[in-house]
Amino acid sequence: MRVFVALELPQKAKDNLERSARQFADFANGGNFVPKENLHLTLHFLGNVEQSDLIYVQSAMDSVAGTPAPTLAVTRFAMQRTGDIVWAKIRQSEELTELHRRLGDDLEKNGFEVEHRAFRPHVTLIRRKSFTLPFSEVTKNVQVFNMPFAATRVTLFESVFGAQGVTYRPLYTVELKA
Repeated sequence: MRVFVALELPQKAKDNLERSARQFADFANGGNFVPKENLHLTLHFLGNVEQSDLIYVQSAMDSVAGTPAPTLAVTRFAMQRTGDIVWAKIRQSEELTELHRRLGDDLEKNGFEVEHRAFRPHVTLIRRKSFTLPFSEVTKNVQVFNMPFAATRVTLFESVFGAQGVTYRPLYTVELKA
């Protein structure tokens, strides 16, 4: 199964990101807008993992349970370097960096490969985008509806591909200290 570990976003944060995404839609020629229920901040993408190995992911997640929940805030909207994904950039914080590092260390100890490139926290909003104007012009017309928020749940998700697109099924969750 294809899995990743992510911070769940509170409903209000998802609502605000969806409001911004709707403004992008006014300038879109195409693209796949991420459904509100799928919005999350990926901490570690693990790819294809055998179901029997999920216990080791859960063990790594248990090691961060109860640690301080990071306060997140959207800083701006940007495009991925490849130019076909729009995301909300999330302000880096000490708590978020430490959560990412600790979880990655424990995943590696449990035999999983994790990326060692710079962690760039973000929430994907649109895939395979196409706009009527240059992106720099589009973003001038899109508001960042942003109130800092605490992300208190780390969840292991499975990507489930179906006729309606991809959905993310929660498999295991640990709580962080608010």
